[in-house]
Amino acid sequence: MQVMGQKEGQVDKQNEVNNRMAAFLYYAFVRCCIYFAQSMRFPRVKAEGQSFYHCVSRVVDGRFIFQTSGHGSVEAERFLQLMRRLEAFSGIVILNYALMANHFHLLCEVPEPRTLSEAELLQRVEAGFGPARREALEQQVARWRQQPDGLDQIQRLLEPYRRRMNDISIFIKELKGSFAQWFNRRHRRYGALWAERFKSVLLEGGEALAALSAYIDLNPVRAGLCADPKDYRYCGYAEALATDSSVARQGIRTILDQPETISWNEVSRQYRKHLFLKGSANSKRPAFDLATAQHVVEQQNGELSLQERLRCRIRYFTDGVILGSQCFVESHFDRLKQKLGYRRRQGATSLKALGSPSLWVFRDPRVRLSG
Repeated sequence: MQVMGQKEGQVDKQNEVNNRMAAFLYYAFVRCCIYFAQSMRFPRVKAEGQSFYHCVSRVVDGRFIFQTSGHGSVEAERFLQLMRRLEAFSGIVILNYALMANHFHLLCEVPEPRTLSEAELLQRVEAGFGPARREALEQQVARWRQQPDGLDQIQRLLEPYRRRMNDISIFIKELKGSFAQWFNRRHRRYGALWAERFKSVLLEGGEALAALSAYIDLNPVRAGLCADPKDYRYCGYAEALATDSSVARQGIRTILDQPETISWNEVSRQYRKHLFLKGSANSKRPAFDLATAQHVVEQQNGELSLQERLRCRIRYFTDGVILGSQCFVESHFDRLKQKLGYRRRQGATSLKALGSPSLWVFRDPRVRLSG
């Protein structure tokens, strides 16, 4: 009987151990499921054909790597140089931007894709990577022309360059990667420079595009880095005014949807009025006080009343996924559901808080909106 009791006690202990192990494994399994569910990336929303995007990316640990006040910094200048070079190569158009101490904002246009001729492609390569790269490619192309299967070989040689064009994800990836490599070499450091994959919001042209552009140019004002965006060295608006950059000026013209027949002076006047109206509209963090905005608008003979301004809430410009009219948002939401089997019923939400019923948003449902 004593032996039987010992055996039963051993069995009970073994069962207890097994139960604890099973409970631990179940707990670990649930935790892993929660972790992977939280860490799964929300799919990036992309449009077909011509499209506009607001892209944001931040430096790891919030480190300040760009000196943007005073005379600027080598790092900031290098970033903009790489940005413009990749723009010239890829076909992605930078309509506006703001480079801050630890992050950047880009307002991008992806044009309607078209097949480039061999000569056009080589011009793009030179613009993005210099004449030496173009010369090397031309020499390879010349050699392949002498071969029986030369045309096929030339296409294989040039195809990797074609695939890198007109893609917003590839553009931002190459911009961040190229700058990170340069920055790490310069500062003799290793490891990741950027905190995460970039955020992007798909935009409709017109009101949504213009509102986002104002938000970008007013970032340094709200951060207390300047009193007027024209005085901030690293934003598209200041570049257009200070350097007579045709690329920067064309960006503002596109944002306001102004034809070439309208003079730059008139485009500049309209955009400055737009900036001050938007900048004084936010009730929580206005970039300008009402008196300043009224003064600037009156000097420029603005016709819009202050009551017609949008009271923009910043969170919709960074945590949103699609921004535009209800029809625009719903159409891209339907494409997202069909492509990914997405089951969410509600798509577009009206931004009534913005004071404009014409703007709607679809956001990542895991993003918590705060006041």
